[in-house]
Amino acid sequence: MLHRLAIVAALTGAVLAPFEARAEANVVRVAKQFGLAYTQYMVMEDQKLIEKHAKAAGLDITTEWATFRSSDVMNDALISGTIDFVSLGIPGLVTIWSKTKGNMDVKAATGLNVSPLMLLVRDPDIKSVKDFKDHHRIALPAVKVSMQAIILQMAAAKAFGDAKFNALDHLTVSMAHPDATAAMLGGKSEVVANFSSSPFQYRQMKNPGIRRLLTSTELFDEPLSFNVIATTSKFRTENPKLYAAFLGALKEATDFINADKRRAAETYLKMSGDKTPIEDIMEILADPAIIYNTKVGGIGPFVSFMAKTGALRNPPADWREMFFPEALAGSGS
Repeated sequence: MLHRLAIVAALTGAVLAPFEARAEANVVRVAKQFGLAYTQYMVMEDQKLIEKHAKAAGLDITTEWATFRSSDVMNDALISGTIDFVSLGIPGLVTIWSKTKGNMDVKAATGLNVSPLMLLVRDPDIKSVKDFKDHHRIALPAVKVSMQAIILQMAAAKAFGDAKFNALDHLTVSMAHPDATAAMLGGKSEVVANFSSSPFQYRQMKNPGIRRLLTSTELFDEPLSFNVIATTSKFRTENPKLYAAFLGALKEATDFINADKRRAAETYLKMSGDKTPIEDIMEILADPAIIYNTKVGGIGPFVSFMAKTGALRNPPADWREMFFPEALAGSGS
């Protein structure tokens, strides 16, 4: 009898073993892109804030930082399991949420910041989006799928009518921010406009021949999240302390930036290698439209527009489905 009880106990232990609490990861891998929009990450890396908050939670971890050119590459890395946290624009979030729904269940854990996106032009004859001609080219980070591309469609819908939301798509070309800036500031080029981001758009506007035609803030009733941070449900479930440490570190970095913009600018220049004069960075950070906080905003209208134009195959019934509950506290529509 005792022998049979021992066997039962052993089998029970074998069955239950997979459900016992696992040790949390000792490495967290974070992906970012280029530019001032990622200053919070640079502060986190420079001050080792994730390690600090993890240690306070009883974890001994290291952080690996990676820089990617675009959200599609980051999404691939997240799905392959080589990255834990990625920074995405709204189109990138919608894409990976739809792709992983029901399996990896990628969602946004928090907002990252608000930074206006500007459509700049260098042709004096272009007074509005209605003035673009067939020989003109508008440089974007990625045609049809980037934040800038969707916002251009929103502007076209407003100018030409909803049915002609894609009226300017044939004029757009994919160009990295540095290349587009060079085209705008250089000699003769078919690129007469650039829908860019900080700090590149501010750098271009220092040229007297370049002016702002449109700003993303004109199309939304509330500050639009330029980026959100996403991860898998699996990582969040298996690493609750590390997940919380990451969010705590992000909050501390955000508070640091808002408390001392000059030190934040110094950190950005140090970590990015950007050669822009610090006074120029300070001028950008003084723009009241640039907001460093972790709230999410403007998501609903953005997703609704993409769904209406057919850009989303499986749009969420409610945009909040794409966010973990903690990301929604105090956020807008």
